[in-house]
This record gives sequence, structure tokens and C-alpha cells, in this order.
Amino acid sequence: MTECFYSRRCVLCATMFAFLVLVGACATIDVPVVDPVDMAERTQNRIEREIADGSMARAIQQIGVSRNAGTIDDEILDRLYDSAVTGIADAARRAVENGDYRAALIDLENLAILSGEKKDVGISRDDLLVRLAMKYRDEGNVVAALQYYLELDEPARRDPEELASFIRYAAENKNRLATRRLLETADEVGVDVGSEHRETSEATPDLAEMVAGTVTIWVNRGIRIQRGVGYPDRVIGSGFFIDPRGYIITNYHIIESEVDPTYRGYSRLYIRLPDSPDERVPARVVGYDRVFDVALLKVEVDPEYFFSFSSIRTLRPGTPIYAIGSPGGLYSTITSGIVSATGRRFFQMGDALQMDVPINPGNSGGPVVTSDGDLVGVIFAGIQQFQGVNFAIPSWWIRAFVPRLYDGGPIKHGWVGAALHEFADTLTVTYVAPGSPAAEVGLESGDVISRVGGLNAKKIADVQALLLKHEPGHLIELEWLRDDTKRRNLVLLSERPYSPIEDVVPTEARENLIPALFGMEISSTGTRFLRRTYVVDHVYPGSIADETGLSVQDPFSIQNWEIDLDRRTAVMQIVVRQRKAGFLESGVQLGTYIEIDTFF
Repeated sequence: MTECFYSRRCVLCATMFAFLVLVGACATIDVPVVDPVDMAERTQNRIEREIADGSMARAIQQIGVSRNAGTIDDEILDRLYDSAVTGIADAARRAVENGDYRAALIDLENLAILSGEKKDVGISRDDLLVRLAMKYRDEGNVVAALQYYLELDEPARRDPEELASFIRYAAENKNRLATRRLLETADEVGVDVGSEHRETSEATPDLAEMVAGTVTIWVNRGIRIQRGVGYPDRVIGSGFFIDPRGYIITNYHIIESEVDPTYRGYSRLYIRLPDSPDERVPARVVGYDRVFDVALLKVEVDPEYFFSFSSIRTLRPGTPIYAIGSPGGLYSTITSGIVSATGRRFFQMGDALQMDVPINPGNSGGPVVTSDGDLVGVIFAGIQQFQGVNFAIPSWWIRAFVPRLYDGGPIKHGWVGAALHEFADTLTVTYVAPGSPAAEVGLESGDVISRVGGLNAKKIADVQALLLKHEPGHLIELEWLRDDTKRRNLVLLSERPYSPIEDVVPTEARENLIPALFGMEISSTGTRFLRRTYVVDHVYPGSIADETGLSVQDPFSIQNWEIDLDRRTAVMQIVVRQRKAGFLESGVQLGTYIEIDTFF
């Protein structure tokens, strides 16, 4: 016993000695001082390399950072800025010549926000949108063609015959929304397109018609072994046609095994049509979006009916709605109910629609429609232990990126790279992801975001909705306050990781993640019994820390910290002496999902 105690004490002493030596060694390290002139020269060289490499938008971002820092002479920055702007204009012209209208559109929109720039690239934004619309129309892509044409800034100024042709195209493909909106434009400019198209825009499809446009999604994943017994592993969901060539919308989580690179099992995807429930039709995944739980499938079928996404932004609670799908594999099932609430934060981006409509496993991926036949949502989840608490993805969120699903593969959303806390119409930065655009322009925790892309930033959902319209490669203007000083910079959107927290966990200190995950700022106060101790510096109102009862000046130590990537959760167990409880020591556990909804 004595020897055991002695050996443990020696190990402890040796550990403490090594720690003290390390601290002493660290204290004597000389930190090199960077000459400001050298730093300015390096930054200038970096900008020049970016311009030479064709990274004009990134150069524009860095020029703004350098101008704010005052490290490089304004005359040099002006010259570099002119070179970068000219480079963007040249790239737009080349993209138009090569028929890459999407790339040209990004360049043109970037030029539009560069203050005072009048670079003529020989084509307007509306002309590019029309070329995109005609390109997709020639390819038979109804959804993309009509959406790009509807994005025109001034459709009334288009050629009357062109406008009439798109009205006919929308009506022939039974897109009531597009037909209605284009007819309104035609009425404004006096273009006569005939009464039959007006009838199409005003017609209300009945539920039987819409049932014919829905399918059962069936994923065969082979045999699952449990306790030595094999069971068929099947995933059943719903879906619906969105164009005449056999393209179907469903949920990503239904077809995940088809595209997830980490899945190693057997997986085969089929659909079943309402009029042939016993026939399995092979299908393939075209594009998908994990963030919004949406996927686009393709089958070789000529659908009897296909849906078009509504642009309805909000639905009043109490609005009657219908859900169509295959609960438990019971195909062609219609259930009805009402909108219970809107604005539920269930996604990393965007809001969910809560509804009191009977749905069950198998309904996921099916359409939600109004009594007028407008597609207003896609079913994605329900809470089984609560009756009538179910959720759908509002169609107006999906409508923004549906054309890009046809490109194939995962959808790429743009992002700035900061987590925000929303309170009293104020957005405060709680975390900045290393290497993100936010980090590159100098955004810091505690900054208050005032404007994003010309929008007064008051709600996270509004900021995310704005970013949803911009792809990686777009420049947007970001304005923020630090100590009542206004700062501004153009930010180049990069590709958003699916799970920002998961992306930084391997390299980020846990202390830096606590504000974004649990809603409190902390600082270290030393060590106690070989554990680091902390004190709460700030608690964000309405956060997990706030709801747990933590407050400023509460001292605590972290007993356990775990991020479970399988369960998608983050858990922190602390021992805290809460001021509100008379500084009595107690254990507290804080938990959250790692897919938080505060990043933009």
C-alpha cells in the first residue's frame, strides 16, 4: 500500500514539475515583432497574386480589409481595386461568350454592388436571366426556366411576343403561379394572350388530381441483423412530381443511404405510382440539400400531374391545409387540418411550418397544399409522442434553390461564417469560424451586425433568407458595430459546411464554442484540483445558459465535455456555485444539438 501511494505521489510531482517547466519555458519565448512595412508589403503581394490568379472578388474583400486597417497607401489600393473590378467585368464577358450565364450573372451582380462602378459588360442582368430561362426551356427544364424568367427586374419592358411565349409555356405546363404572375405583367403592358391561359391561372385542381402527382418512395437496404435475427431494412416515404419529365421532390433523410459516402450497406431506390402500387420503378438521386432535408429524384415516367412551388411567404394560423402521402406505405392517403404556427426554428437555416394534420411515418417528403391547390410545404417530421404536432418545410424556402438541384450533387449555400444571438431586434456575434469570410474581414465575438447586403439586420431568419439567394462567389456588403464604431466591408461568400460546429470541433478550443452552443461568455480563473476553473462573464437572454439559471459572476468548473457526432449532440456538465442560489455548489448539465440555427 505504501509503495502504491508513493508511486502515485511521484507521478503527480513529476507531472506538476513538467507543467511548471513548460510554463516557465513558455514565459521566456520571444514573440517576433512584425514590421508594419513588411506586413503591408506582404498584404499587397497577396492581393496582387489574387488578381493575377483571377480571384478578383477575393482581392476586393482584402482591399477593403486593408483600407479599414490603414496599412497600405490609398493610391495603391485604388489601383488594385480598379484592376480587380476590371477583371470581374472581363470575366463576365468571357462567361457570356462561353454560354456560362450563371457565372456571368454572379459577376454582374458583384459589379452592381461595387459602389460607383459603371463597367459595361455588354449585357444587362435581365438579359442574362432571359438567356438562362431560354436555355433551360430548350432543355425542357420547366422549373428553372420559369423561375429565372420570374426573377426579371422589369418584365414589363420585355418584348411582347417573348412575354406571351413564356405565358403560353407556363400555362401548357400547368404552372398556375407563373401563369398568374406573367398575366398580371401582360395586363400592365396591354399584351393580349387569350382567355384560355387566364382560365389555367384561375383553375383550382382538385385533390384527386394532386394525388395522381404523388408517389411512394421505397428504399431497400437489404437485411438488418438484430440479436442474430434478420429483418428487412426498408425506408418508406413520399414524394411528388414537379415537372413533366419525371422529376420528384422528397426528403433527403429518406434517400440518405443512396448518397451518404459513409454508408457501406446495400441500398436500392424505387418509387411506386398511385395507379400501380405493386410495381417498383427504379429511381436515381439527382441533387440534394441536407440543410433543408430536400432531394430531387428522377424516374422514367410521364406524370399525370405535377406541382409548382408557391411563393406564399406566410400562412395565417388556422388556414385549412391538406397533406398527401403514404403513411405506413398506404399510398394515396389524404389528411386534412390547419396551420398551427409559423416561424418554428427547426433547421440550421430557415423556419418550419407547424401544422395540426395527421401524418405518420411514410408521410415524409409528401406535399402540403391549401384548399386552392397551392403547394405550400414539404412534410419532413412529426413528434410521435405529441398528437397533431407535425412540421413541413415551407415551399418558399425551397423555391429559391430548386433550379440548382437539377445541377446534380449537393446544394452549395453561401455563408459568412459567424454565429449570432438574436434579442430585441439586435444580432450579436457569439462565434466566428476560423478561416471563414467573417474571420477574414475581422469580425469578432461581441460585434453587433447592423446591415447585411443592404438589409437592416434584426432577425436571423431574414439574414439567412437573404443569403439563400446568393451562391458562394457572391460579394455582399456587411456592416457591424464595435464599441459604437461602425465598420463596413465587402464579404466574399464561401461554401457553407453542412454542420459548422462539427467542422471546427477537431481544432477549436471548447471554451470558444460555449457561447454559440450554450449562450454564455466565460473567462478562465485558474485551476482547482487539476481542473481549470471559470467564471461567467455574460449570459445571452433566452439562451440555454439563461434558461438553466446561470448568471454573471457564477464560478464553475467543467467536469465533462462531449460532442457526440452520432447523436448530433453537445453536452457540458459543470459544477457551479450559482449566485442566485446563494453560491451553493451544485451540478448542472447543459445540452443542445450541434446543428444550431444561428450561423449565417
